[in-house]
Amino acid sequence: MTTGLRLLLLFYALATIFISGGLFFKRAGLSYTLLSLFGLIFGLEMLDFLFSTSKMVFIHPEWYGYYHIPMGFLYGPVLWFHFQCFLKPDFKFKWIHSLHLLPFLAVVISLLDIFLMTGNERIQYVSIHFLDRMMPYNYARSWLILAYGAAIVYLVYRHFSSLAGKKRVYAIAICAIYFLTAVLLSWLVGYASGWRQFIYYYLLVSTMVFLIGYTLYRDPRFLDQIARKYLHSALAKGDMEKIAEKVRVSLKDEKLFLRKDLTLRKLSEEIEEKPHKISQTLSELMKESFSDLINRARVDHAKEMLLDPSFNHYKIEAIALESGFNNKVTFHKAFQKFESMTPATYKSQHT
Repeated sequence: MTTGLRLLLLFYALATIFISGGLFFKRAGLSYTLLSLFGLIFGLEMLDFLFSTSKMVFIHPEWYGYYHIPMGFLYGPVLWFHFQCFLKPDFKFKWIHSLHLLPFLAVVISLLDIFLMTGNERIQYVSIHFLDRMMPYNYARSWLILAYGAAIVYLVYRHFSSLAGKKRVYAIAICAIYFLTAVLLSWLVGYASGWRQFIYYYLLVSTMVFLIGYTLYRDPRFLDQIARKYLHSALAKGDMEKIAEKVRVSLKDEKLFLRKDLTLRKLSEEIEEKPHKISQTLSELMKESFSDLINRARVDHAKEMLLDPSFNHYKIEAIALESGFNNKVTFHKAFQKFESMTPATYKSQHT
């Protein structure tokens, strides 16, 4: 029975790595890259588990003990950044985000003395000091994964009302899988009587990850189909056209884009529509994200100011602020995105 389970796990490990590579090359974008990285890390961990619990470890002891503990401290940050990119299309990495990697780096540094041992020395040391040296790392690993699970659930909860149907399905599925498996892993670390019990954990998680990854790889429209069939938030085209007209009026006549604190939720309050309905309308009918919609309106307003002689005494930064941007940098990025030139070049070419 155990041999059969190990062979099944080997298949899942190789398939997960293969599908991760397929997602990486088939779908562009940082969000998919991070999801591919998550799958790759997990696939390699399954291979490491199979190696460490087999006789191969005595044939090639030099590979023992490097992977499992430190790489476990990357699951949470990688999936957290994936959801940041998934929920916020304009999300940008900042230096402060590197703090999420501190636990991983701290563990690698603290394990250097073990990593520098020979393979046989490492096997013997881990065997002798498993409870007093290695178990604390396992506890910290499982609790960090659990903490990130809670953080990701909270992150999705905060943005849930602005998610359209297909994104809701995806967010709920991934959150449920990650959080439940994090709880299971924490329980196993505390109460498992041997490595054989962990094989069921890997089989459960890998089955779910494999099915989701394979489905998304073979049929990228699967989430759309599920959303339309099962979610009550689906809108008819006529309803979306009415919402789109409300959005256009609020931007053209009321110039809500001039509000620097404008968010999807605040827009929904102004036009009296649910945030997720606006999000679905933008995605499926208007083919534009909320941030692009607002920035495009702001850029159009800035173009009018740039060509208006009564604003000749305004500096570029002043025009940016008057158009609803928070600073000159975001104004320049948005202007170049939509006009393929700087505001100064646009002004010189049209006056």
